[in-house]
Amino acid sequence: MLTIRQQATMVIVGLILWLAPGNLFAQTMYINKDGVKVTEEQSPMSRVVETLRTGDQVRVVEKGVRHYKIRTASGKTGWVFKFKLSDKEVGGGGDALSSLTGETRVAAREARTGGSIRGLKETSDRYAETKQFDPANKDAVQRMEDRTISREDLLKFHREGSVGEFSGG
Repeated sequence: MLTIRQQATMVIVGLILWLAPGNLFAQTMYINKDGVKVTEEQSPMSRVVETLRTGDQVRVVEKGVRHYKIRTASGKTGWVFKFKLSDKEVGGGGDALSSLTGETRVAAREARTGGSIRGLKETSDRYAETKQFDPANKDAVQRMEDRTISREDLLKFHREGSVGEFSGG
């Protein structure tokens, strides 16, 4: 049988653990994409509390199904889509490709410019000529490759297409 003092100690420790700030059990994670918005609620349409950059360190204080509640380095708390976090430290900086993939470092073999460096563009051009591709088709592909997508257009695409954090389920 526990003494009153032991029972009181257990109750106090239990209350401390129950009421302890999230940082006591928080997991350190890193933002894996530039421009990640920390929102008040678990919704991408909620008021933005802070905008984070690739590599920013955060503390996860609560895990939801699709969103994690985090505490930023500046001390602000809010929610982010869980796939915008990495448990591994990531480098800073981003580009158009990182806005689609969440990756900030791309091997040369994965990027179009990498293909040009290795001569794949010229190889593709020769192949198109050998197979007598219609120059209009080749030009159309070139225009698609040259196209860039703004962050606003990408966000609109995600929202209207119910993709990623807007998928609702």
